[in-house]
Amino acid sequence: MRRTAIAILATVLVFALAGASAAPGHAQDNAALAINTKDGTDIFKLAFKIVRVNQDIVDQSNAAVAFNSCEECQSIAVAFQIVLIFSDPDVVIPENLALALNYECDACVAFASAYQWALTTGGPVHFTAEGNMRLAELRKRLRELLRSDLTPGQLQAELDQIKAEIADILATELVPAGNQDESPTTTTEDTTTAPPETTTEETTTEGSATTTP
Repeated sequence: MRRTAIAILATVLVFALAGASAAPGHAQDNAALAINTKDGTDIFKLAFKIVRVNQDIVDQSNAAVAFNSCEECQSIAVAFQIVLIFSDPDVVIPENLALALNYECDACVAFASAYQWALTTGGPVHFTAEGNMRLAELRKRLRELLRSDLTPGQLQAELDQIKAEIADILATELVPAGNQDESPTTTTEDTTTAPPETTTEETTTEGSATTTP
């Protein structure tokens, strides 16, 4: 039976990652995979990546996948990806995916949440010293959250707050390369799936999934 579960898991992951990227294994892709097959255990996976792109095609993917095949177990996967686009690309197709699955589980919880930002900055930019400090604090906070005893709803609420904090950092702590004080001066064209959050052209996608018995 366990072999069957692993076979299903492999199929799920193949489809998940294939759907998240036209080119699997892309060096700038980001993935958090939490796979739990041991009774009575918890697994936490966090992936946080900032990538910089200066190409004609922007197709980076971000994925969070949580899978359980055990008893009284839990898997949590959280992925955050920021894509800073320095060029004027011909194709912009970033992909974001969250998938949570329990297979023949008793008292199991699978939780997956993925957040992705794709920003066209009008040229090379970098984070201010304050921005880097805030991002480091958020990474630390994320690691602590994933090990805390929160319900899926509570965890999702905390992650949404972190999402808002990252959006603020992107709006206020990005400056042109070589400049520590000025923010990027780009024309705003809101293409987000949520209310406008930055002063650059931004695409924000978000996905979450939770399964319980």
